[in-house]
Amino acid sequence: MYGVMFHHFCDARHPRGQGAITAQELEDILDYVGLHRILPAHEWLERATKGTLEAGETCLTFDDALRCQYDIALPVLERYGLTAFWFVYSSVFEGNEEPLEIYRYFRTVEYADMDEFCVAFAEEVRSTYPNEYAAGMKTFDAEKYLSGFSFYSYHDKLFRFLRDHVLGVGRYDAVMASMMKSRNFEIAANRDELWMSNDHLQSLFRAGHVVGLHSYSHPTRLMDLPKAKQRAEYGRNAAHLTRLLGVRPAAMSHPCNSYSPATRNSQGSRHQGWLLRQYGRGNAAVAP
Repeated sequence: MYGVMFHHFCDARHPRGQGAITAQELEDILDYVGLHRILPAHEWLERATKGTLEAGETCLTFDDALRCQYDIALPVLERYGLTAFWFVYSSVFEGNEEPLEIYRYFRTVEYADMDEFCVAFAEEVRSTYPNEYAAGMKTFDAEKYLSGFSFYSYHDKLFRFLRDHVLGVGRYDAVMASMMKSRNFEIAANRDELWMSNDHLQSLFRAGHVVGLHSYSHPTRLMDLPKAKQRAEYGRNAAHLTRLLGVRPAAMSHPCNSYSPATRNSQGSRHQGWLLRQYGRGNAAVAP
């Protein structure tokens, strides 16, 4: 059982970064998938829960509560009469500036393309953490690393390897802070372009879309966190959405497809789910 997952969209306001598509490109994808195959979100959720989904039936999902999704993709869905799953991480709705999208926006507007950014990033890592860089590069095999994602270029893989396996969160943040400082990039000046507001989430909910869990702070390696921290990630996420929408979230997607048996156990009895589908960057489950 598969869903069609989307992240970034572009137009005159929202820049075309790596992987971003236009409204017209979204329409082309929907036409290619076939409108007869795409179920309304609540119908897909009900059928998935009951185990009555038929072969070929699918749904649409949007991760990370991005403002470009609301501005560009939502009007297309409305024209087609479609509803979707919107998987939300909550920290940005509670005053935090999570770096995931900030870093992406930075590399989109400050570099010609992802390859140019990756070359600069690798050099920054090499010069700042030479020993860690040298040790990591001895184990990096671009042919085998992320081999299941054929769309990643060599530089895409190198960036993710250095970020997740050489640097870790703290050193990665330090490298990005240095790069942003060198470009005089101001985080606060760009925040409102990145994420939806609580009002947007409520509007989606009232229109019949499904708003679901996606962790609190969107760690890229959720599976590596201790069980208690994983529980806190989903607990705080669920608390925010329950307060906002008045109902307990009924669906979830693991950020960056990162999960383990401890992840699913850490959700606790109220949010224990079973895996329904795997796609690209996230796994979705229904929480009974």
